[in-house]
Amino acid sequence: MLAGMNTTPRLKPALQSRVFWAVVMLIVCAGIAYWPSAAGGDAPARIDGAEYVGSEHCHGCHRGRFASWHRTFHRSMTREAGPDTVQGRFDGQAVTQWGITVRPVRQGDRYYFEYFDAPGGRLLQRQRVERTVGSNRYQQYLTGDSDGGGNYYRLHLLWHNQDQRWVHTNAAFLGPDEQHFDSHITVWNNNCIFCHNTGPEPNVTNYDEMLKRAGAGEPVDPRFDSEFDSSVAELGIACESCHGPASLHIERHANVLTRLWYTLTGKTDDSIVSPQDLERDAATQVCGQCHAQRLPKSVDIMRRFLDDGPVYRPGGDLFESVDLVWPESRLPVATPVETDFELRFWDDRTPRLTAYEYQGLLQSKCHSDGELTCMNCHSMHDGDPRGMLTDANRGERPCLECHQPIAADIELHTRHAPASAGSACQACHMPEVVYGVMEIHRSHRIEVPDPAADAAANRPNACTLCHVDRSLTWAEEQAAVLWERMPAKVTLHGGLDTALPDGVTRLFGGDPVERAVTAVAIGRTIERGQIDQPEQWRGILLAALDDDYPAVRRFAWRSLVQLEQTAGSDSELLAIVQQHDPLLRGRQREAALVGLHWQYRERLGPVTVQDALPAGIQTETLEALRQIGRSRSEAINIGE
Repeated sequence: MLAGMNTTPRLKPALQSRVFWAVVMLIVCAGIAYWPSAAGGDAPARIDGAEYVGSEHCHGCHRGRFASWHRTFHRSMTREAGPDTVQGRFDGQAVTQWGITVRPVRQGDRYYFEYFDAPGGRLLQRQRVERTVGSNRYQQYLTGDSDGGGNYYRLHLLWHNQDQRWVHTNAAFLGPDEQHFDSHITVWNNNCIFCHNTGPEPNVTNYDEMLKRAGAGEPVDPRFDSEFDSSVAELGIACESCHGPASLHIERHANVLTRLWYTLTGKTDDSIVSPQDLERDAATQVCGQCHAQRLPKSVDIMRRFLDDGPVYRPGGDLFESVDLVWPESRLPVATPVETDFELRFWDDRTPRLTAYEYQGLLQSKCHSDGELTCMNCHSMHDGDPRGMLTDANRGERPCLECHQPIAADIELHTRHAPASAGSACQACHMPEVVYGVMEIHRSHRIEVPDPAADAAANRPNACTLCHVDRSLTWAEEQAAVLWERMPAKVTLHGGLDTALPDGVTRLFGGDPVERAVTAVAIGRTIERGQIDQPEQWRGILLAALDDDYPAVRRFAWRSLVQLEQTAGSDSELLAIVQQHDPLLRGRQREAALVGLHWQYRERLGPVTVQDALPAGIQTETLEALRQIGRSRSEAINIGE
């Protein structure tokens, strides 16, 4: 044979054609067994009978989507405690808050909280940190049953990443100084497990025993008396939380021919849910399964939740098994239980606590009268994990895509300069009136600013959240001029003066949420340069550092730091303010505040709170407002 000559026998053209089509038929016949519903339609549906398999099974085919999810804070919402997951400073430095000293310590790859009755005092107990919850703004810690049971409990201290310090949960949640050291200890298995993990099964083991005890007249508190042997398909919020259990999908796509068929035809695989392909209500329910506080529809469903976990699966109907929490909601139990659900909403039913974003969306005409869903703004796979927003969606684009006539002339609509905060859609239509753990968030009820109506609902309004130095009366008058309508009568709860600067009125005379929202608004207003002489608010913020709620004091302190940075105060004074601890209580708080005032007088002359107040405000005014605020103070269960 000659070198290089092709000696492979060549088939005749007709035979080639028959062989080709035979191979095609073999492929079709071989693959069709793996395509049980490949042509079952384009509409994703709830997947009955599928089981959870874990995100590691998604990585092979969906590498890009897996990587984009993997960097989110959803993924790291719950983790086993270890060097790669623990963010807190377990360096043995003692933390004394609410009368108990806690020493966070690390031994090898294990982490502990050691509890003492006083600094350097007697060791009371030692709790091992077994799991972490959260990884963005703050991180909480769980310990397990000391007797080897299946319960997990949230411990007392959380680590705050922004402040780089330990914070007692009493100060993180919205309660007063006078709380018990254990006030926010909770059982993870009957609450946190549901939304912070994938495929949760709480599996309560002593339900019948508790019923028997209650029937015999014994006091039973299911929140703490329940015993669990819980499991989850995956710690954290993983792929199957949004796409549904994937076992059928994995089985179907194990065959390369199946994958090729879907690629070539563009058909939607009905063995998995793609939220972006769902119709409006089904799509928003995927997010609403967690971003909405909700209650089981009945005692029987509640029992099923405590055994097998939530009934809902993505693509199904969320409301088959749960009702949303509203002010009038009550727990589905035979014996009436006092709840504080009404405290979680402003008087017009607008949510004012985090984890009610879905309720806010349902109250928005953009959703009820349009097609707006969560995914118009947010994405699980794109943009900054902080907020799950792309850079483009942090601006006005999501709103102006629908409201195109407004986009043609922003100033005509807003009556504010186009580049100013007053022309930002979210500032006016989604104001920051929602309390979260140690932060204030935007409302997800998209609405039209109305100072008089908001005042009647005992809630802050968008206008004076920016113009904190202006009164409610001014805001209503300006709104009437800007939008060419008659001004309405403005009234406030408790007969509060609507002619005072609203930032002062609410910071002292409001309830805890109002005070927290306003304390943050003052700092953000100063940061944006919307107050010509921010140092005039120094006395206001100094006085707010004497609030009875540690969370409010921290917000006021943070705004005072912002004020001194904006005012260009000398570095020594700024450092002194930054070192002030707003979470101190009792005599320690009083002494620290006196010391801070003295430092101001040393550097700025004979400065008192009165000297630093805006014109027309007296210390007597602040004290009168504070008394009204104290009468309206009530610990608010954030529901987390």
